[in-house]
Amino acid sequence: MHHSPRVLVFCTLAALLVPQQAQADIEDWLRFSGHVESDIRFIVEDHRGVVPGDGYRFLMNRNELRLALRITPSENVAAVVDTRLRLDGFNRSAELGELIDRRKLDPFELYLDEAYLFVHGFFWEGMDFKAGRMIQNWGRSFLFNPTDNLNSRDLSDPLNYAGKVPNQMVEIDLYPSDWLDISLIWVPVFKPAQLPASALLGFAVENDAEGCFRQAPIPPLSPSQVGELEELFSAMDPCALNFVNPLVRTVNPGFRIENSQAAVKANLRAGPVDMSLSYYYGRFGFPVALDAAALVDQGPETIDVQYVAEVMYPRIHVAGFDFAYSAPWLWGMGFFGELGVYFPERVGFGLLAVVDGERTVEMTSVNVPTTPFVKASAGFDQSFTPWFYANVMYVRGFFDEFNDRYGIHNYLSLAPEFRLFDTELQIRLAAVWSLDDMSVTLNPRVNWIMFPGAELTLTGLIFIGDTEPEDPRDYGSKFKFGQKAAGRSVVSLKAKVTW
Repeated sequence: MHHSPRVLVFCTLAALLVPQQAQADIEDWLRFSGHVESDIRFIVEDHRGVVPGDGYRFLMNRNELRLALRITPSENVAAVVDTRLRLDGFNRSAELGELIDRRKLDPFELYLDEAYLFVHGFFWEGMDFKAGRMIQNWGRSFLFNPTDNLNSRDLSDPLNYAGKVPNQMVEIDLYPSDWLDISLIWVPVFKPAQLPASALLGFAVENDAEGCFRQAPIPPLSPSQVGELEELFSAMDPCALNFVNPLVRTVNPGFRIENSQAAVKANLRAGPVDMSLSYYYGRFGFPVALDAAALVDQGPETIDVQYVAEVMYPRIHVAGFDFAYSAPWLWGMGFFGELGVYFPERVGFGLLAVVDGERTVEMTSVNVPTTPFVKASAGFDQSFTPWFYANVMYVRGFFDEFNDRYGIHNYLSLAPEFRLFDTELQIRLAAVWSLDDMSVTLNPRVNWIMFPGAELTLTGLIFIGDTEPEDPRDYGSKFKFGQKAAGRSVVSLKAKVTW
């Protein structure tokens, strides 16, 4: 991994030295694409971090090189490779001795997004085969796709809400008729979602301005049970309470074959309507709370508290349906909808408080019942004029929402876009509004295509809502876009060249 930049340089030089005739032959079976992108990001609020006063600073100074290859050595065979090299842009050296290490001074990461084999006409003309590291995109709604569960979400970059975690899989596509195609997919090993750094704030302990204990994270218990736990700590001096950083362990499924994921989808075309029926068996990609323990050690001057929690990834069955329809009788307006019926396994939650080695509080609850639940999205999009486009969508269930004690919530997504100067300047004023708690996330964007292949983008991601829950004893009363775990409000400036 550390030698990857040298390998890229070597390959580039080698390509330049290849004779022109040989290069012409190579172009017949090699397609090369990619981009270079620079992203400078700044935090524009001062209260959504671990402690107030952590904002108004640079959050990102990243440069990225993406290289994608499609190699077709024969008519029916292709290999696809998509990789990214990211340079962090921040000096990570904390000690004098680390200044001799270039990896600390200029850290980088190498991503392999896709690397798979494709064979057309595997056994017969109407059958294709893929195997390797892939990213699947199921569903016909925009971004919010309840039927799309094969790849977990990659939310490490909150501005790239379409990102996914690549995974190894085997896919067989069948084309029995002009109006029907069928996909069969097997994923041997489950991979969870990659969370943003702000996710840790969901387990953070809140202190007041004097550094005294104010509030612990709300466990998924009933309000009366949370009240019982609060009574335990209310008898202690809040300025003597010393909460050690919470330890959150993940209970990952093993690598046995019964933990594999499988899915099947049938795409149907009926005139102007495209639709699909699908089924998925696997696990939910976001962690769900399983149990927790508060270990209290009362000393002469301080009371040390270690909070330990476990999260897990529940098994699910998902039956899905989606459709897309362009209405010629309504100026070509596009309608789309998607529905996933989830059948989850039961997840209990248990909490234990141990004070000076003695079990003081023990309680349990059901965090996820076996009751089936629905996640859905539906809306329309339309270019009303050559310079104005809009996408409006209703969403039930955000990416990370499951039928646990937080529940499934309802949202309205709006994305009007103005396209000026022959679409060279695009101004989008997107927003997602929680209809249950009235919190909002705004995502305005100005994109300027300076020349073909070169663009400059100014983007904002702004969270509006109360950082405190409506009821400090109710796990489900957190404001979706207000809670600190949702992330920081930022402004980003990107420059990008694509080829």
